[in-house]
Amino acid sequence: MGKHISKFGCLAGLALLLPAASSWGQTVNGLFKNPRVFNDIPGSTLTMNTSNSNPGSGLIHDAWGAATGGGVNRHDIDLSINGGASPAQFSIGNGYTFTTTFILSDNANAPRREAGIRINSPSQGDALFIVNSDAGEIVAFGAGAPFHLFGSNGGGNGYVPGTPITLTETYTPPVGTPSSANPGSMTYSVDYPTRAMNLTFTDTYSNLEGGPQGYFMAVYGQGGPGAANQFIDVNFSNIAATVVPEPASLGMLGLAGAGLLRRRKRD
Repeated sequence: MGKHISKFGCLAGLALLLPAASSWGQTVNGLFKNPRVFNDIPGSTLTMNTSNSNPGSGLIHDAWGAATGGGVNRHDIDLSINGGASPAQFSIGNGYTFTTTFILSDNANAPRREAGIRINSPSQGDALFIVNSDAGEIVAFGAGAPFHLFGSNGGGNGYVPGTPITLTETYTPPVGTPSSANPGSMTYSVDYPTRAMNLTFTDTYSNLEGGPQGYFMAVYGQGGPGAANQFIDVNFSNIAATVVPEPASLGMLGLAGAGLLRRRKRD
């Protein structure tokens, strides 16, 4: 008995190795509205619109009315592989390129309002590539992803609310198993005509896993009022993503698992 390994045990092992069915070899084909991820101003008037496509477009407009402070609201638009019915979760072996062009507008730049790309990992935290309204930062950081500051008001090259900017990031998994000793890399690109900025930066992940794990990809807007009758408006004119399937070795494991299932049915 000690040396016996059941067919069900083999399948259980394979299940641990296989990527989630929601991500392996799938195509992004829609956008999922995820309002009020943070909801400190529940009485605000929120408008969210999306096109159910890839590339797609989206609008987040949150007006806080008489509220004058006390937190922020955050609203996400997630990538979907089932026509926008639910957000898609991807694995560390899924490489991707994710880009969006957008305009962040408001009627007061403080307190902070922000918008851009976020990679949401329930186990690791969130990796952001964003702009903000008060410091004008064009910056990437968080969850082991490389940090890089492209511009800020202090440097004379910060983001100006009400102007269009294009942010693009590409995650490339390593050859072999990702780890802190064998990390994947992230490339950030900024195209910002207002500052004549067209820049790219690449570096590797610094977390123990060597990349983003069990993650969702989204664009978002976030902010809160400093005085009455303030708002945030983020207009995404282009949201586009290409996701690379898991390595072929994991695909072969999937075929092996299917073979074991067929064999079990014949026994």
